[in-house]
Amino acid sequence: MRKYVLPALILCLFVLESISIDIFNIGSIHDEWIIVPRYVLITVILCAIYTGPYIGMIFGMFFGFLYDVVYTDILGVYLFAYPIAAYFVSKIMKVLQANIFIAYFMILLAIAIVEYLVYGIHFLIGSTNMMQQEFLSSRLLPTLGYNGIIAIIFIYPLRLFMEQLAIEQKDDL
Repeated sequence: MRKYVLPALILCLFVLESISIDIFNIGSIHDEWIIVPRYVLITVILCAIYTGPYIGMIFGMFFGFLYDVVYTDILGVYLFAYPIAAYFVSKIMKVLQANIFIAYFMILLAIAIVEYLVYGIHFLIGSTNMMQQEFLSSRLLPTLGYNGIIAIIFIYPLRLFMEQLAIEQKDDL
């Protein structure tokens, strides 16, 4: 029964991403900043770190595709970006120890990877005319700052939950 809690939690975070802009009044922080909440990505990266890379990549593909269908006009951008970020983080975590500080920096790295992949794809196909310096100052840094604060709040309870879930999965085998 507990294995259904994680997909339900990520689905709730998916919905919370869109309404948190209005709830927390994110748009009025600074007029030129574009802050994008990435709660699902934070959870997917924690899945890749604490439960296994395949679970993180599967959730990344599913919710990346859902993100594409609901929020974007171009299908496949987030379907590609979320699992790639989960894959890179899981490969890096094979070398590093999985503690909270490393997980925090891996979350920030994954957000930067996703933002750059999405920006790069949109820049290549011509759907954005934002230059890289403008992208860095108005979108990447504010998004990293906001999601860094959210990751501090999410990381400890999600880590405990996912470690317990990983233990239960090993017991089921």
